[in-house]
Formats: sequence, C-alpha cells, structure tokens
Amino acid sequence: MRKSLDSGLFTIPRRLGVALFRLHIENGIFVALGMAVVALGAAPFFGRGVAVLVATGALCASVVDLPGQIAIKARMFALAIGGTTVLTLATLLAHGTPWATLAVVAAMSFATGLISAYGRRALGLGTAAVLVILFGFDPSGSTSVAAHTTIFAAGGLIYAAFAVLTAILLDDRNRRLLLGEAVRAFGIYVAAKAELYNPKARPRLALQSLIEAHESFVERLQAARDMIFTGERTPKRMRWMAALVALLDCFDTILSGDADIETLRQSAHHHLLRRFGALTSDIAGDIQQLALALVTPGIDPAFHGHDNQLQAIANEVLRLEHAHAGQDEPLELSALRSTANKLAQTVARVKRLTDAVNVRADAQALLPNVDFGAFVQRETFNPKVLAAQLTLSSPVMRYAIRLTLAMSCGYLITLMLPDTLHGGWVLLTTMLIMRASYSMTKQRRNDRVVGTVIGCIIAAGLVHVMPFDWLFLPILITIGSAHAFATADYRITALSASITALLAVHFLAPDIQGLFFARIFDTLIGSGLAWLFSFLLPSWEWRNVSKLVGAVVNADRRYADLALMRTRDDHTYRLMRKRAHDAAANLSATVRRLVDEPQIDRRALVMLNEFLGANYLLASDLASMRVLFRLRAKELEPATTEALLETARMNVAAALTLPGTKDAPVTRLSRRTRGQNLGGANAMTSLLRRLVHIERTAERVGALAAKALQEV
Repeated sequence: MRKSLDSGLFTIPRRLGVALFRLHIENGIFVALGMAVVALGAAPFFGRGVAVLVATGALCASVVDLPGQIAIKARMFALAIGGTTVLTLATLLAHGTPWATLAVVAAMSFATGLISAYGRRALGLGTAAVLVILFGFDPSGSTSVAAHTTIFAAGGLIYAAFAVLTAILLDDRNRRLLLGEAVRAFGIYVAAKAELYNPKARPRLALQSLIEAHESFVERLQAARDMIFTGERTPKRMRWMAALVALLDCFDTILSGDADIETLRQSAHHHLLRRFGALTSDIAGDIQQLALALVTPGIDPAFHGHDNQLQAIANEVLRLEHAHAGQDEPLELSALRSTANKLAQTVARVKRLTDAVNVRADAQALLPNVDFGAFVQRETFNPKVLAAQLTLSSPVMRYAIRLTLAMSCGYLITLMLPDTLHGGWVLLTTMLIMRASYSMTKQRRNDRVVGTVIGCIIAAGLVHVMPFDWLFLPILITIGSAHAFATADYRITALSASITALLAVHFLAPDIQGLFFARIFDTLIGSGLAWLFSFLLPSWEWRNVSKLVGAVVNADRRYADLALMRTRDDHTYRLMRKRAHDAAANLSATVRRLVDEPQIDRRALVMLNEFLGANYLLASDLASMRVLFRLRAKELEPATTEALLETARMNVAAALTLPGTKDAPVTRLSRRTRGQNLGGANAMTSLLRRLVHIERTAERVGALAAKALQEV
C-alpha cells in the first residue's frame, strides 16, 4: 500500500516539500552531477590541467541544459557546443592581438543579440559564448590551440551525452514535475482568489494580486503543455495529459466564481463572504498538497471533500432565500447562490483532478477529443526569423546593436586599464545584465551587483581556507545552484555564478589572479555599461502596449463568440480560451515591467490595470457560461435560449471592436425585458442575468481599451 502525505516517515512539511521537490532544483542537481562526471572522470586519466579544460567545455554546454523535449535539448546542445568551439578557436587565435579580440567580442555580441529573436532558450547561447570569452582572456598556455579547442569540445560533447541520456531516463519524472509546477502555480492563484472574499481587503489590490497569480499560472501551464502534450502516447504520458486537462477544467470552474465578485463585495452578508474565503483558502491548501504529492516519489495523492463547509454555505443561502420568499429576489442573493454552486463545482473538479493523477485512473476516458499539438508552442530556428529582424525598427536589432556597442566599449576600457580591470569579467557582467527590456536590465543590474559582492567575498574566503584541489567541490555546488535559480531568483544565480566563474578562472590561471575583491570593481563597470547603453536605441515596452491591448480585445471577441454558444466544437473552444488567457497574461507581464520605464505616464498604468481587471472579470463571466450549460442545459428552453445567445454574441462583438471599426450594436439585453417573472432560481432567468452582465462587462472592457490606447 502506498503512503500518503500524513503517514509516518513520509510526513513532510508542505512548505519544505514544495521548496525542495521543484523542477529547477532537480535540474540544478543533475547539472552539477553531469559536471562532476565529466571533470572527475577526466582527472585520473589525463591530469588536472586537461580536466579543467574539459570542465570548461562542459560548463559552457551546461548553460543550455534546461528541462524540455529531448529533441529540443539535443538541438540546443549541438548549437551551443558547435558555436562555443568555433568561438574558443577564434578567441585563442586572437589572444594577444587587441583589435582581433575586439572583432571577436563584437561579432559574438551582435550574434548573441540577434539570436535572442528565438526566445528565452536562445539567451543561454549568449551566456555560453561570453563564458568562452571569459576563459579565453586567461588561457593556460600549457596546450596548443588545436589541443585546447579539441579538449574543450570533448568536454561539451561528453556533458551533452550525459544530459541527453539522463533526460531520456527521467522523461516521465520531468513531465510529472512540470505538471506539479503548474498545479503549484494554480494553488497560489486560488490562494490569491480567497483574498477577494475578505471584506476588509482593498478590492483593487486584491484583484491585481490575483491577475499576477493568473499570469504566473498561465506561464507554468504553457511549460507543462509543451512537455506533456508531445511525444508518443504511452500510458504514463496519457495519465499526465489527462491530469493537465483536468487542471484546465478545474481552473475554468474556479475562474467562473469571480463573475459576481463586484456584486458580492457590495453585499452586507460578510459572514457568508468569510465562509467563501475560508473554503477557497482550504481548497488552495488541498491543491498545494496535491502538487507536493505529484512530485514526491512513492506517494499517491488523496483528496477529502469539504462537505461540512459546503453544507453550511448551502444552509445559509437557503435561509436567505426563505427570508426573501414572495419578494423580488435581490441581485446579491442570486450572486451568493451562484458563487456557492460554483464553489461546490470547484470542489468536485479538484476531486476529479486528484483522481486523474492517481495511478489507477483511466486516462483514455478522461481525455477530450482535441488535437493536443495545437496547444504546444513550437520552437523554431528558421532563418526567416532572423531575416525579419534585419531592420532598425526591430527591437531585436536595436538590442543587438546596444549589446555590441556596450561589449566593445567594455573591452576598450579594459585595454586602457589593464592593471585595474579584468576584461573577461567586465564583459561577462555586461552580457548577463543587458536585456532587450529596460526593466529586466535594471532588475538584473541590481541583482548582479548584490550577488557578485557576496559571491566575491565567499570565493575569496574559499580560496584562502580550502586546498586548491578541493575547490572543485564548491564549483560543482554553485554550478548547480546558479542553474537552478536562473529563472526563480537571479540574485542567487548571480551569487553562485560569481563563485563558479571566479574559482574556474582561478583553476585555469591561479598565478595571475589577485584578490577577488577586484572583481567587484569589474562588476560595477560592467553593470554601469549595461545600464547606460540601455538608453541607446531603446525599445521601450510602452510602444508595444497598443498592440498587446488590441490582441487582448481581439482574443476576447473570438473566445466570447464560442463561449456564448450552447453547443460548440470543444477543440476550437479550448484553443480560443487559451489564446485569450495568453494574451491577457502577456499584457499583464508587460504592464508590470512598465513601472520601471522612465517615460511611462502613471495615468496610463492606472488605466491599463483597470483594463486588466475588467478583462479578468469578463473571462470569469465567459467561463461561467460553460458551467451554466453543463449544469442546467436541460432546463433551458431551446428557442428562447438561442435568441438570447445570438443577441448577446452580436452585442459583445460590437463592444469588443476597437474604435474606428465599430458597427452599430443591436438592442441591449435587459433583465426586465424577458423572463423576470420566471423566478430567481429559474435557469432561463440565470442565463439572462449572466448574459446581461457579460454585455455590460464587455462594454466596460471595450471602453477601457479605447481609453488605454489614448493614454499610451
């Protein structure tokens, strides 16, 4: 019998377990293990000097060792090893000739900037390239150029072979971890949602926190899709596919519960709101326990329903209904009843999600008839992507120019101050800090300086207290931690990477290294260059806001057109829903970064946040339609329902058409025009109430979009 989280030796504090059993942590551990295999395997046979060279090749290859599909991983290794080997050869040949080295630095920088067009993974190639430059500034001189290059490439190839083999063996584990990351992000989202029901919470701040949690969840969800929805459909993989689909349906259901949040916030029944919040918070805790069970070996997830809480809520709603018997039902009572029902449905969906990840689940029966490949983001290295950037109006081209000039300037400064600055370290700092986004450059600048100061202190201490040959152990540890926290906490990555680079260069040329505190000055120079050159040919993100707002509104319109149908193609509906959430998450991420841009109008930020809030409520409204159709389809009168839906679709489409292309809207729906005498709990009345709310929310989204476009 498998253990549960509450039993004996398997008892794990949730916070500790969720912190330890993480994809990035395990990835960092295996990167460190791969480095150990390569370097320690070479040392007994070829000596320390060769082992260090082999390790530098492995280190450069390890930079691109990120979780993902095996085919993509192999392709990234091929690009990294091939590119860094050529760059190693060029750096060694140019060594001692400043202008030749400058040409190598400039060419490497420009290429790194351009390939950023291929996305986040491609940035790792730039990091690997600048590490080559760092090591090339202090060649050991004990081997020929050909031998040095060959040994370097061999280290990368051996590491890549180890990493690919490990990825094959751990493929199921990685899929499970990615699912666990998505479930964990969903739990954080649900916890943020609970705060909306707190009568004392500030509504705008609570909604903003919820939108940010939604953005993070959407990102984790896509990472899970990209891994889980690809490859051959083995029984294990189908299990994770079914679980991911169940997670999406669970999200859709709990999202629908926010459709009436504005009405609920105005309700005087605070005791019921507190019950809603307590239940939602408990559900978030259940989801976090599920995330932990997913990633903890030997544990099957378990879920216990919240029958007592649900019954208490149902009894209180029933009491309010009796108190208003024979009267026109107030809007808040309809909202309270609807929210209570959706919370009950959420509990049922979380139970279904738990069942889906159980080893005994029938995955095939849980999978919908959709093309899962359509939900995967395809990574491509098509040359046409680069060709499209060869214009000064391209943000990628402008970034490549900025980076090239900053790196070239950094190298020239080191030539003028050869006894003060270490050129490789200045260039490494500049490369790692500078990003296409000003906001990210600013944040990485701060994190890099703090991390480097602490890292230099630690590295200097290690050099003085540890035997030389034993310094390889902290290098392994810091390589793993730098890799692990690259996307989680860049300060830890900066600290760990500083220790790695300093000790690695110390291994290569211990005689020419002074006190590592000098590297702090190098870091300040490099970070200053990255920040100053970010103002040259800048690509301010506020210039993209109009496009992103338009993408959100257009995605909403297509999603609403399908959501407002009784019957629809499930594949198309899910795809349009995904695109609407993705568009909102992209805008949300951009708005958060806009705060750091010096030229942004604060009124525009306020307007954009209001737009995001209204858009989130519209998404909740549209999600509630699916819940309504699922639960009460048989109660709806077909002809009247179709007439109402057609009117709503036309009105919503008109409301979500950007200025300049609007058609005249048809007659707006009204709660008093149809069906009010049917009773408060009648399905047709519930449908009409929801459609009226959707129309009003869509009009608000359209109006706020127009104002936001005017502000930016």
